[in-house]
Amino acid sequence: MFMRLIYLLSLLGVFITTNAHHAVNARYNQAELIEVEGEVTEVLIRNPHSQLSVRRTDDNGIIENWSMATTAVSNMRRWQIDPTFVQVGDTVRVAGHPSRFEEHDLYFTNLLTAGGQEVLLERGAEPVWTDQTIEMSESRRRSIGSTTAPELGIFRIWSTPDTIPMLMPRDIGQTTEGRANLTPEALAAQDSYVRERDNPLQNCIPKGMPLIMEAPYPFELYRDGSNIIWHNEEYDTRRTIYMDPIGSESPEPSTLGYSIGSWEDEYTLVVNTTLMGWGHLDGQGIPLSTAAEAIERFTVTEGGDRLDYLITISDPVNLLNSMSFSKHWVWYPDAEVGEYNCTIEAEN
Repeated sequence: MFMRLIYLLSLLGVFITTNAHHAVNARYNQAELIEVEGEVTEVLIRNPHSQLSVRRTDDNGIIENWSMATTAVSNMRRWQIDPTFVQVGDTVRVAGHPSRFEEHDLYFTNLLTAGGQEVLLERGAEPVWTDQTIEMSESRRRSIGSTTAPELGIFRIWSTPDTIPMLMPRDIGQTTEGRANLTPEALAAQDSYVRERDNPLQNCIPKGMPLIMEAPYPFELYRDGSNIIWHNEEYDTRRTIYMDPIGSESPEPSTLGYSIGSWEDEYTLVVNTTLMGWGHLDGQGIPLSTAAEAIERFTVTEGGDRLDYLITISDPVNLLNSMSFSKHWVWYPDAEVGEYNCTIEAEN
């Protein structure tokens, strides 16, 4: 039987991390895992989700056409997985989570290639069929940065370890603690939020501050004259951190806000960001006003292997008290900031 339903993911050792993409959680049922075997009829390796089309014949001789999504090409690149592992015409087996809404729609985490190798396409995914696997490199899996170039300091390409959660929890507005910190205006906005209508994280619309700071893709910090540029692969985002701002400037609110930086010491960059006009705190219904302020601290280790990050956000319109979130990045000498090239059809 080519397709089987598995209700206990733990039997297969499939680990669903807290870092799972919000759209995947909403669209696909991660409490179930199914397997599908068939012939690949189309391959689209792209952002934000790569896609396959697979044709199979069920036990009754009926032909089924499956639409399948998986991780982004940017993730494959940073995990050092060559995307040519699957080609049109291959007979493959995949394991993944079925759609909550559509038949023959799947988000797959494991793929058994025509050559008999199993590709792991989810953080923490375990093999289902074989120990002949293609997966992220050992350095990525261990999430340990390199100390070979401490002289670079903060100015290098940084990567998100695959073992840490997202910067901001996805359920702030649904938890008792989170709701207790929201003003009446923010609570009303949260309670009226309808994901299908209001989700700002769909159709390749770039994220703004502060949520863009959790983007898991590589980013580079570099000097641009007296200023510092934060350049993230996701949507080719570039933030300017003004280290010597002109006092007469009157900037307008923008998606990324207006950032002024200063050095606390040789290891710590402090950034004050105001005029954030994106309008969202978490992308899940909590609004953010242009009166909000974010204080960020970027601290590089003496060896240059790790960059710690802390952001504290205050908003007199939507938050009763400030909120702080933290994460860190690591340095891999071979990391690159690649092209993102998001394709809207990949989200549909």
